[in-house]
Amino acid sequence: MLLDSALPQLDHLFDYAIPPELADDIRVGQRVRVPFRSKERKTFGYVIGFAERSDFGGELSPIADLVTLVPLLSAPVWRLARAVADRAGGSAGDILRLAIPARQVRVEKQHLAAAAAREQSAEAENAAEAEGAAESEGAAAPEEDATPEALEALQEGAEADIAAQLIAGSRLALTASHGPDRLHTGEWVGGWAAQLARIAIAVHALGRSAILVAPDYRDLDQLRDALAALGHDDIVRVDSRQSNAERYAGFLRARDLEPRIILGNRSAVYAPAHALGAIIIWDDGDPVLAEPLSPYVHARDAALVRAEQESAGLFFAAHARSAEVQRLVDLGYVRAQRNPPRRARVVHADAALAPDAFAGRVPEFAARTIREGLRTGPVLVQVATPGYAPVAVCEDCGDLARCGFCNGPIGFRVIGRASCRWCGEYASDWHCRTCDGTRLVERGMGSGRTVEQFERQFEGARVLLSDGEHPRERVDARPAIVVATRGAEPLAAGGYRAVVLLDAERLLSIETLRAGEDCLRWWENAAALTAPDGLCLMASGGGPVVRAFVTGRVEEWLHDELRDRHALRYPPAVRVASVSGGPDEVERALQQLASIPGVDHLGPTPLPSGGPARTPSGLVRAIVRFDYGHGAEVASRLRGALVADAAGSASRARGRGPGRARPEALKLRFDDRGVFDG
Repeated sequence: MLLDSALPQLDHLFDYAIPPELADDIRVGQRVRVPFRSKERKTFGYVIGFAERSDFGGELSPIADLVTLVPLLSAPVWRLARAVADRAGGSAGDILRLAIPARQVRVEKQHLAAAAAREQSAEAENAAEAEGAAESEGAAAPEEDATPEALEALQEGAEADIAAQLIAGSRLALTASHGPDRLHTGEWVGGWAAQLARIAIAVHALGRSAILVAPDYRDLDQLRDALAALGHDDIVRVDSRQSNAERYAGFLRARDLEPRIILGNRSAVYAPAHALGAIIIWDDGDPVLAEPLSPYVHARDAALVRAEQESAGLFFAAHARSAEVQRLVDLGYVRAQRNPPRRARVVHADAALAPDAFAGRVPEFAARTIREGLRTGPVLVQVATPGYAPVAVCEDCGDLARCGFCNGPIGFRVIGRASCRWCGEYASDWHCRTCDGTRLVERGMGSGRTVEQFERQFEGARVLLSDGEHPRERVDARPAIVVATRGAEPLAAGGYRAVVLLDAERLLSIETLRAGEDCLRWWENAAALTAPDGLCLMASGGGPVVRAFVTGRVEEWLHDELRDRHALRYPPAVRVASVSGGPDEVERALQQLASIPGVDHLGPTPLPSGGPARTPSGLVRAIVRFDYGHGAEVASRLRGALVADAAGSASRARGRGPGRARPEALKLRFDDRGVFDG
């Protein structure tokens, strides 16, 4: 039995006796209630297996009752949860809470009733077919329905070959071509969505399940539309925007013993797919696919483990490959496509032009490009930040304004109203820490201020805004200037006549190890929205990253970037683990790693107090770096230190009670993509 508990010291199997009244109904994978610590106190758990006898010397407590007769935890998902948790130094129960949604009794009853009805109908149909076959023996067989043209083209095309390779266990990487596709239903989707849908349908046609993972709901909607247009609208969707009932209904359908196409966000990688043939991941470099809950396992890492365990295929697709996938390609573990993708025409306005060297929001060349594009359709302008002005400074001394509550940066989300960009607190009584000034001045242009500027600069043009607070999924083909923050660009019918990329300098100056990698992904995704005969314009900026994007040599830049990271021992050249907590707790954890060769650590260094997470003062953090071959041992030893700390042995020695609520309690996070961010 695995108990459903968040306590790391309980992350192992417990033995319980099966009472006679449950012996006929209990199955592996069922959720049950069991006594824990006392007969009156009950907790939940999952049945992992059965044994004739227990190694426990005392009397076993009996299982209290079955929560449901449906086995919710399949054997493949349990093996995946255990392996992924061990790799990340976490608890299998935390993974299962992501994999198995909350039970909905009414939904479960409806699903079981529908399954029973289908089974009865199938039995009657089989009996009728057998009787009819006996009566018509020797008669000519009726002609089968003609295969739809879309399916015929699919079976003869490249997607059928890719599907066959995936079912055989291949691991492939695709750099998707730019440009939208129009479905026969009239809807427009990204060309990547149509291609991935065809591959998933080809996998399903061969009698295997396919899991499609995409970062957000807009990507999922495009994949859904493409699948439906190709004649496969019977999908299972696993989406964080669904209600609890919808998620549980989808989960029950996924665990049916028949092939399915399962579509969802990061948690879909844990779906109980029957006869899994392929896991297809779109844009794995998007940080949304990094799980924010313990043990923080990225969907890409979980997919790699699952594909290996179930001998399933793995397919990574993106407009710009992530450094992690590029590393796998360089190692030969993943095979990349040979033919270069189709790209939009990309032009660089002037690499020597700084943002302050021209009047207005864009240089004249970019303004001219916008005007020309507006003659025949919509134009996309990508900006770095949402809000009105991203930065506020003291009018008297010019120092950056900081929040008095969390020390976060202050900006203007709307005109004339400054607030903290971390905690959202309004800067109504703000005082400068340098000169004691009280007046704030706007610096930089966010999406709102850009819209205001364009309404003056391009008088008469329709100007639309798309950002986190004003999301747009699609725009029509009428002329309009669409101002969008990175990642919030809507899809345009037929594609944009022009795509203008602003704020390259600001994006490249973000204090993160992945600034260049992220910029390439943002820019490539925006350029992919260009019409086939349109133009993508890099308005300003320069350097290796901009040059790689403009010339289309992104893979070469990734090779150089990985070489530099190998020299500096930065991920993904090595794996990293963040170890934080009180100074004594962190030091004890690091001591557990001293005897492993090739493992080093940076720090411990004090953690800044405050911030978005309201970090208490007095905590420290160390960054442990280790080769992939030492990952299992490092995770095991750090996990042991975490369990010892959580069990309270160290805290009791200081006369304090045990528990994870202590601010100085040890915390682990493996493969954190932001561990080296400023």
